[in-house]
Amino acid sequence: MEKDDQRNFLVAIVLTFVLLIGYEQFFAGPQRKAQQEAKARAQTEQQVADASPTAPVVIRSRDEIVADDTAADRRVTIEAPDVDGSISLKGARIDDLSLKNFYQTVEAKQAKDKSAEVQLLSPEATNRAFYAVVNWVGGAGLPDENSLWTRTNTGRLTPDNPLKLNWTSNGVSVDRTISIDDHYMFTVNDTVTNTGSEAISAQPVVVMRQNQQPELLKPLPGAHAGVLGVYNSKTNQTKKFKDLAKSASGSAKNEVNVPVEKGWIALTTKYWMAAAIPEQGAPVTMRASARNLNGRVVFQAGFTDSTYTLAPGQSVEKSFRIFAGAKRVEVLDAYQKAGVPDFTEAVDWGWLFFITKPFFWMLKFFQGWLGSFGLAILATTVVVKAVLFPVNMQSYSAMSRMRKLMPEQKAIQERFAADKARQQQEIMNLYKREKVNPLSGCLPMIPILLVSIALYQTLMGTIEMRHTPFYGWIDDMSAPDPTTIFNLFGLLPFDPSQIPLIGGFLKIGAWPIMYGVTMFALQGMSAPVTDPTQKMIMRFLPLIFLFLFSGVAAGLAIYWTWSNLITIAQQYYIMRKNGVETEFDLFLNKYIFKKKQAPAE
Repeated sequence: MEKDDQRNFLVAIVLTFVLLIGYEQFFAGPQRKAQQEAKARAQTEQQVADASPTAPVVIRSRDEIVADDTAADRRVTIEAPDVDGSISLKGARIDDLSLKNFYQTVEAKQAKDKSAEVQLLSPEATNRAFYAVVNWVGGAGLPDENSLWTRTNTGRLTPDNPLKLNWTSNGVSVDRTISIDDHYMFTVNDTVTNTGSEAISAQPVVVMRQNQQPELLKPLPGAHAGVLGVYNSKTNQTKKFKDLAKSASGSAKNEVNVPVEKGWIALTTKYWMAAAIPEQGAPVTMRASARNLNGRVVFQAGFTDSTYTLAPGQSVEKSFRIFAGAKRVEVLDAYQKAGVPDFTEAVDWGWLFFITKPFFWMLKFFQGWLGSFGLAILATTVVVKAVLFPVNMQSYSAMSRMRKLMPEQKAIQERFAADKARQQQEIMNLYKREKVNPLSGCLPMIPILLVSIALYQTLMGTIEMRHTPFYGWIDDMSAPDPTTIFNLFGLLPFDPSQIPLIGGFLKIGAWPIMYGVTMFALQGMSAPVTDPTQKMIMRFLPLIFLFLFSGVAAGLAIYWTWSNLITIAQQYYIMRKNGVETEFDLFLNKYIFKKKQAPAE
């Protein structure tokens, strides 16, 4: 390989690594900038949307709406092990739901502040409206989204006490039972009876609606946000919120309109999801779009069932399920085993799903065994490094042989400094004579790189790291390291991250610094670079990574640092086994062992 080709190849490897590992942080930018961009996109979507044909909704607080409805006896309380909230009798809407054990902030979690629980669903007249409703269309007398249902039993909605409702009008009677399990699944059972003297048509429609918020259009690291579904055998069908929003201005190609007989559809963010699940095997049409409703752009997703013709006295029974909760893999897996197809695909496993899924279950195993998700990350890294050790040995052995030839290669470069062609020829003869392939150390790195990307996706795409502490100062492994070197890790009373424009790059905590140090140490295990351009790139690479990854989740910084330490130990062992001195050995000989030998001289 020519000298210029070697340089270009190394630069390409470095750039590829930076793009793959640092993609989200590099393009996401500081949090303030991302929020401003998301707000601007939301305003643009609103400007191009059609004017609402109805009067705007008067925005009120969730607490005010719930209090007024409760006082008027138009709301039923929900109390289940994993959720609480209420159901509105207006449209029998599931529109008020908070997730127990999940909080808005780490501080709220530590204080177990119930008022700060994650509120997933919220009534229509709130600023953050998000609700699910089941109604019937096709004929007069059928209940719509605004119909006021009558309750036929008492008590709260609990796993042991389903909510029973009735809607009766001239010629139609609908009996509805809404039940909830111990986690996040609602089941709606409807019996529609034609009590009139003429045949009627009735079609069930299940829809979830969510107001467009700026953060919904914001890219999220390691996860999909938008419409997600399983349509027949097509799993993990996705459409981003920002693309779906274009359908509010008439772009039909950005809508979802798919006939299916098996599957589900959801509105989802990184950690939370509301999904509509029809009876499996029954033909339905999955739908998703954005519409201008009541003066606001609203995302909606759900399905329409078949149309049923009911003769006088005839009834039809239908059952639907609505999931509203956290994307906990073990819970999704239980629902999948109970008949919801591919429900664990609600988690964004990435394109390396065949690796990320086993990694997740390994992490859960170690978490159950060690009692800590942080320790589970460390243990999983040890297992992965042990499994990949034969691949690492091949790569590191090749690097060791290259390092061993560096003195001879340098001598050839000095001898033929004026004749570059002869220089390259002699170097290639040296490689051929010593049976060394310069590329043999690079190719084994590809599976190692894929594994690193997969573990990154596993940690970022699942909910297990959210608000999970590690030892010391890390209270939330899903958030960046809260310390920074620019205020001496908290000793100085100011926050450098609040400085305009550059604050996002000054949040360099202790764990990112440790990661940069291990990157620098890893360079000392590799063959020295003689080309000035390559040498300059390699010298600044740890510093670039330090700033690039300063804002990543602390759990990732911990994983990368620990992984580097294991790699250093493995590479040192292999290089010493091959009789090669590393930069670490040279450092010891120069600054430690030499001083000990000084008196003897």
